[in-house]
Amino acid sequence: MANDMMNRHNDLFDAMNDWFDLPRKFFYDGDMAKLMQSDVVENDKEYIIKVDMPGMDKNDINLNYNNGILSVSGSRKSFKDLSNDKNNSLIHRERSEGHISRSFRLPNVVASEIHAKYDNGVLTITLPKQSSGQSDNSIQID
Repeated sequence: MANDMMNRHNDLFDAMNDWFDLPRKFFYDGDMAKLMQSDVVENDKEYIIKVDMPGMDKNDINLNYNNGILSVSGSRKSFKDLSNDKNNSLIHRERSEGHISRSFRLPNVVASEIHAKYDNGVLTITLPKQSSGQSDNSIQID
């Protein structure tokens, strides 16, 4: 019974996507949850965050650390520029495009020593912790 309900639900959204010529699963934001999946590790000296950001160019990723909150954002484009060409016809679309962001509360970080590396679609951010007595010098990371 539940399976029948789910199939009808999917059929309805598929029909809406086809009717309005929207990308597949446009109304289902479970796909967005697959973007920016992350792991956060803490030890005595630092926090290490790994964020999946597939298909994003390093120049389209922004980091900002302020008041104990690290914000990570990025943008991704699809093949729109190719499908708008009169010689090309888009016959199937699954890749999403747009802007996405995520925030992490990580207190007592030495903002001037934050390091980020982007490799094979994974952003690794290392945030050194303050030693006792250091003050929080929040800065913006570009």
